[in-house]
Amino acid sequence: MADEEAPGNTEEDWRVYEVLCKDTEMEADDVDVATSLRSDLAALQFKRERLAEDLKDMHCQLRSREQRCMELQVEADQLREQNARQNAVIISLKKRLSELEERERSLYAAQGRNEIAIQTLQRDNKYQDDRAKELDKKIRNLEMDLTTEEQKKETARNAFQDLVRRLSVALGTEPCESAHMSTEALVHKASELVQELSRLRNRNLTCNDTLATLEIELRTCRENLERTIADKECLQRQSASQLLDLDRLKQEKDAIELHQRVTERELLEVKDKLVASNRSLGSAGTNIAQQESTICQLKDEIRIREEKCQKIQHDHHKYLEMVSGMLCTPGHFVETCETAIKDRIRELITENKDKCAQMEAMREKLAHDSAQLDRHVSMCEQANARIRALEEEKCHLESRLRKADAEINSCEMSREGLKRDKSTFMNFLERLARALNMEEISHDVGVDLHTESLLLRAEQLARLESDKLVDKVNTF
Repeated sequence: MADEEAPGNTEEDWRVYEVLCKDTEMEADDVDVATSLRSDLAALQFKRERLAEDLKDMHCQLRSREQRCMELQVEADQLREQNARQNAVIISLKKRLSELEERERSLYAAQGRNEIAIQTLQRDNKYQDDRAKELDKKIRNLEMDLTTEEQKKETARNAFQDLVRRLSVALGTEPCESAHMSTEALVHKASELVQELSRLRNRNLTCNDTLATLEIELRTCRENLERTIADKECLQRQSASQLLDLDRLKQEKDAIELHQRVTERELLEVKDKLVASNRSLGSAGTNIAQQESTICQLKDEIRIREEKCQKIQHDHHKYLEMVSGMLCTPGHFVETCETAIKDRIRELITENKDKCAQMEAMREKLAHDSAQLDRHVSMCEQANARIRALEEEKCHLESRLRKADAEINSCEMSREGLKRDKSTFMNFLERLARALNMEEISHDVGVDLHTESLLLRAEQLARLESDKLVDKVNTF
């Protein structure tokens, strides 16, 4: 394209022009001067018209090449800017996707921990239910034992009072002796109560220690709950920031589209200016047709224009080399021709479209990840609600357990009191049997027969004592 010669500039045309323009020595009789001048004038007009047409063609070619170069440069700059922006957007989206994947993994881990905690709480709840049932059974058994022991105590108390009354009546003792015996029993019972109080204090201290450990566990549970709530708020803030980034990217896209419309308007204005310049060049051509005396100057100008055209062609070739060097990559070489550059620009456009498709896919993935994040947040909230319900149920079971322990302690205290009363009553019977020399009989018979035998022995002794008194009186 650069090596082709412009029409009107061939060697044959220049030879014809030189033949027409050189001075010919002819005789005046052979050739008419008017005809020679007319032929010279016709040749010059023909050459002028040809040169004017060549000049117009050269101007048109120069304009088309300059316009094409400008368009290619603008397209290359736009593609470079779009490529840089899209690479930056893709890198940022990849980073966000990696961050979202890490957060999703942390949420999965937190969900697993919450499920493990829920399972442990359910096992503790089942264990506490079983223990409460066992304690209820024990309480019922202890209540039954308590009723039986109270009945035995009442019967034993009645029997003891009857026995003391009958013994006092049978032996004729004064009430002060029974009062002294009751004070001894009360002192003994007070000492036992002091021992029981010290035992209960020790037990209270152990209960306080267990309560402190339970409060520490409750604090840790609350801290874990606060941490999960803070993680939820952080995820909500991050999702809001991501939505803001998406809005900002949409605004940037709108701004780019607006800039593209402005450039299209500018291109239309440039085309209008080119049309006006073409018109002015047409008027200049008419002026050149009127100025026949400046043909020699036009020759020089045409030579200069040819040199300029060659220079422009050289510059155009350099520009193509520069554009191809810009479009070259380590894995792809671009030749210094318009077709290869256009093909490379088309490839860049297709790559741009592919990257736009990747961006849309990444946006869809981001929306999917945000939906999964919302689902994980709702699952965490449900897990927290289940944990709160289990904690409330655990507190209720612990209160029932404390009540059951208090009832068991009261039952054990009453049972030990009955045992002490029984032991004092049995000691009293043993001492009485020892005093009445009836130890062998007391080991063989039961409590009821033992009291009856002691009453009979006391009556017998009373009769013997009265008989002795009667004999003494009779002897005197």
